[in-house]
Amino acid sequence: MKTFLRKNIRKHSKINKLIDSIGLRFDSQNVILLFLLAIVSIVVLYPLFMIVYNSFNINGTFSTSGYKEVLGSISTYKAILNTFILAFGVLCGTLLIGGTLAIICEKTDFKYKKLVDFFVFLSFVIPSYILSISWIEMTCRGGYLHRISEMIFPFAEYKFNTYSLGSSIVVLTLHLYPLVYLGISNALKRMNASMEKSAKICGAGNFRILFTIVIPLIIPSLISMGLLVFSRSMANFGVVAQLALPVGKEVLTTRIFSAMSQLNMSIVSVLSLILIFISYLFFMSSEKIISNNKYYLSDLKNDKERYYINLGGWRFIVNGLVGLFFIVVTVVPLFTILLSSFLKRWGLKISFENMTFNNYKTVLFENHLIRNSLFNSIFYGIVAATAAVLVGSLIVYFYRNLGNRKTKLLMSISQLMITVPNMILAIGAIYAWINDPFKLYGTKWIIIITYIALFIPIIIKQIKGLSESVDESIDKSARTMGIPVSKRFLKLFIPQINKGIISGWIICFLIALREIPISLLLYSKGTETIGVMLFTVQSNSYGLEMTSTIAIIVIIVSIIGNVTIRKIGARGVKT
Repeated sequence: MKTFLRKNIRKHSKINKLIDSIGLRFDSQNVILLFLLAIVSIVVLYPLFMIVYNSFNINGTFSTSGYKEVLGSISTYKAILNTFILAFGVLCGTLLIGGTLAIICEKTDFKYKKLVDFFVFLSFVIPSYILSISWIEMTCRGGYLHRISEMIFPFAEYKFNTYSLGSSIVVLTLHLYPLVYLGISNALKRMNASMEKSAKICGAGNFRILFTIVIPLIIPSLISMGLLVFSRSMANFGVVAQLALPVGKEVLTTRIFSAMSQLNMSIVSVLSLILIFISYLFFMSSEKIISNNKYYLSDLKNDKERYYINLGGWRFIVNGLVGLFFIVVTVVPLFTILLSSFLKRWGLKISFENMTFNNYKTVLFENHLIRNSLFNSIFYGIVAATAAVLVGSLIVYFYRNLGNRKTKLLMSISQLMITVPNMILAIGAIYAWINDPFKLYGTKWIIIITYIALFIPIIIKQIKGLSESVDESIDKSARTMGIPVSKRFLKLFIPQINKGIISGWIICFLIALREIPISLLLYSKGTETIGVMLFTVQSNSYGLEMTSTIAIIVIIVSIIGNVTIRKIGARGVKT
């Protein structure tokens, strides 16, 4: 870095003197800032503005009839109530499961913490929609649970309710509890043990210490993670559409999808704004609590400083319950999907005669629609993730090194989409890009642009923290020497945040492989994604066996990508 600065001092100082002498200094920095502001305004603000505009636009005239129809309909309030029931049920389930596992692993002498971390990680990388497929294969009539029950109780009637709002709560809980586990684990790792040790010396029992000291200290983390889970549950579409909509249980996302199917766009706009408002409210509450969490905890680097509860005689019971939990919620669903992917036809008897590799052969080599959808997802992910990395890293660079009103405004606009559910992003894209002069609807570019809008805040979140450790004086010195902004960005800034850039790019690419709502609403013939295939393959003369095959491929790619991210985080990237 020092060599780079020395080489550029004389060269650029002479150029700047020449430019100053004729009065033509070119401020490329402001040009780039204006260009970035234009990009995020078009990609982020314009679609959101079009949602608001169309909520008042009825056949080309200003009207509030859409608001009156939505707010005057009992179906809207039922959908809102079901949305809150879903989110509250998932919240309770994730806090119970994630919190209990975190306390067992971080506050007791439990010996299998790394194994728990592995299974939690495995649970989280399985897309929620794939979990719902596994749920159907296990519990529906003719499914594996039905077959087992017939063998054990041949004369009993099978009455398990596969499709319900409760089923959606169970599946989303099993998908989102890792968020709570990770959040609570991090809080417990940073907890100062002095109060626990003092209480123990004074004669307090383990349960009293747990409920009077430990839990009160991690309440901010519980609340912040709970709000995040609540918000993500409300924004979910795939699981609820698969498990609750067939029995007439609508939430806001499925009601929006139904209104889209009926082309009632004013209703779509109003419902979208309601969901945006609720999601934004919960997200901002979560962010505020997270920002205040540092006042409750302190960093502990030495495990010997922490206080652990001795499980004693409970060790065997705890080990057994934890093992049984992961067998039921992780191993069994994965095995179910894997087994189904090798069946000639789902529902056939499990035997070697009914097993085949042709499903994978069809997906990867023969069926051009499924194969092209996989290639489309890869292409969209590469292009959108790369564009988001370029835009997001430039935004963080200017925000970090300038910190003026323009960069703060740019940062605020860029992060708006993190609070907007994916389905609403797609609706905004339809409004924005369906007419001239930006007619992109029906092309692959509308999906790519919407992915970029989704990915930019993710990239910013990945590299913003790393940028805090970059010394601002380096860029100031280089700017004083007359080194252009492009070289300062590429040679001085990027090498110091490349770990965040790589992990952020991989995260965005994996999201593109498993994303459903955006591509489902925006795809046309020839632009299908693997997410669209997961959602629609059963209606294309295929069964659950082909859906399971696609799901296994997505899971394998997701695991590989997440393992790569974890290695980057553990080892860092050499610069």
